[in-house]
Order: sequence, then structure tokens, then C-alpha cells
Amino acid sequence: MFVAKHYENPHVLHENTMPNRAYFIPASGRLADPAEHREASDRFQLLSGDWKFRYYASIYDLTDRFFEDGFDVSGFDPIPVPGVWQNFGYDCHQYTNVKFPIPTDPPFVPAENPCGAYVRHFTYHTDAAAPRAYLNFEGVDSCFYVWMNGRYIGYSQVTHSTSEFDVTEALREGENVLAVLVLKWCDGTYLEDQDKFRMTGIIRDVYLLKRPESVVADYFVHCTLGDRTALVRVDLTARGEIVPVKLTLLDAENHYVDAVEAASDGTVELAVADPKLWNAENPYLYTLLLETPGETITEQVGLREIRIQDGVVRINGRNVKFRGVNRH
Repeated sequence: MFVAKHYENPHVLHENTMPNRAYFIPASGRLADPAEHREASDRFQLLSGDWKFRYYASIYDLTDRFFEDGFDVSGFDPIPVPGVWQNFGYDCHQYTNVKFPIPTDPPFVPAENPCGAYVRHFTYHTDAAAPRAYLNFEGVDSCFYVWMNGRYIGYSQVTHSTSEFDVTEALREGENVLAVLVLKWCDGTYLEDQDKFRMTGIIRDVYLLKRPESVVADYFVHCTLGDRTALVRVDLTARGEIVPVKLTLLDAENHYVDAVEAASDGTVELAVADPKLWNAENPYLYTLLLETPGETITEQVGLREIRIQDGVVRINGRNVKFRGVNRH
């Protein structure tokens, strides 16, 4: 085997991944619509599309060193990413309800553990203003190993959340090769035993983010409502050196609400008079800009208060009922 058995090791959920953070897409300036048109960012490079693919009924059948730089993948099949390989003629659809889909022997999984080798060729150009590059997988089922230009990058198993890797040192100017090995089963399978179809592959987008050396690495936005006022508190976490950051809050009509200048690590507060509150019927959103040297993060913020009172969930003081759909 070419890989360590992290997929059967409960002590290894990730290897070489970046710390978890808030979801955002950085850019060199403000984004007009960060939710629907993130591709407008000049720091965002989407790698989804048609990849090269080869399926193996067991990881022990994998003998091709497909991840090596210069490996010939002309015999591989095309497959769309994002997607699940069962929808394209590989493996089979499997549905389970109350029984485990595999023999119960945690943390071990069967030797007949299907896997897929994915390869993507792409062109990369370094941005002097944003020299660091982060590779993001927004969802892979159930676990995966990553190589860039023949260099091992890391491992992750978190199906419905983002795994981010720093690939700055592995990338080269011009042509690059990204290789990914995806396994159907891992020890996490025992924690995901639900009634659903078992589908496998790179199920969400893959992309690169270009960022400066010193940035806001993470932030958390809190809201406290008062009497016709709201206080927006932002907890900031820096990466690299501490740099100045300007936080500006705008309403949905793009009118100025408040602004503050601070350091990229710490807590800041912005005040809102006569706030328009968010709810499902009127999902009003403010825009929060976090501007540091060389980078702007555009965030949308809803002001609301959620409280459980007398066993009832209340949003902005009103009783609510939840209606949901099983995403599986």
C-alpha cells in the first residue's frame, strides 16, 4: 500500500489540514455577491470540472502510483467533480437503514474497501500580492489522501465540511498536477450509520485560495440586541504578523452604518441604531467588510436573537416552528 491506514485509526482524523475557520472567500477588493458569485474573486481558482479517474474494487488492488509527477493517466476515464462515482457506472448504489453497511468490527473496515484515484491537471500563476495558496475540498465521502506534483500533502475525513491544506510550497508556476485518493469506508463510517444511500467521491467543489502572508485567519460574529439598538461583536484571529484591519458595516441598501479600525487579532464592536432584524420571512442582511493590506473579506450578517424560553424556541422574541428536510 502507498498510504498509511489513517482510515482505520481513530486517533487520526486529519493530517496537515489547516485549523477550522469561518467560511469566506477572500479577494483583493469587495465582492458584490459573495454568496452567489464567489468566482468573481480574483483570489479564487475553481478546480471542479472533468477529472481523470480510475476505480478499484479494493484499496489492495491499487498498484498504480497515479500520484507521481508525470504519471500517464491517458487510460483513466473522465468523471465530473463534484459527483459520486456510483452515478457513473462504478461500484453500486447501496441503501441501509438500521443495519451497518459493513461487518461490525470498529475501527476496522473490510479489505474490499473500494477506492477511486482522481487526477486533475491545471495551470497556476503566482500572485505577488497574495503568494500563499490554500487548497480547499468542500466535501469528500468518506476520506481522502492528497498529493500535489507528486508531493504528499495530507489526509482528511470529514464528509460534509471543508478540508483546507496549505499547498504554497508544493505548487509551481504554470502546469500542476493534483492527485486525490478517495476511499468508500473509514472508521468514521461507524459514526455515520443512518438510513441513506451510500455514495462516494468528491461530492462538493474543489478550489484554490490565494492570500497574503499575514491575514485574518478566522472570525466569529456575535449579535446582542438592545432597545432599538444592536451591538455587533467580531472576534478576530490572525495568521502571520498582526496587521491593521478596518471593519465596515453597511446596510442592505449599501448605506454606512458603522466602522472601526483595529488589529487582526482581538475583539471589536460595531453599533447599529434601529436595526432591521433577520427572520425567515424577511432575511435582511447587512454587509461586513474586513479590509487588511492586500485583502478584503466580504461577509453578510443577519441580526437576530435566538432564545429558548419556557421550552419554546423564539427568534427576536417570537415563537417559531422548524420545518426541515433530511439532506441525505
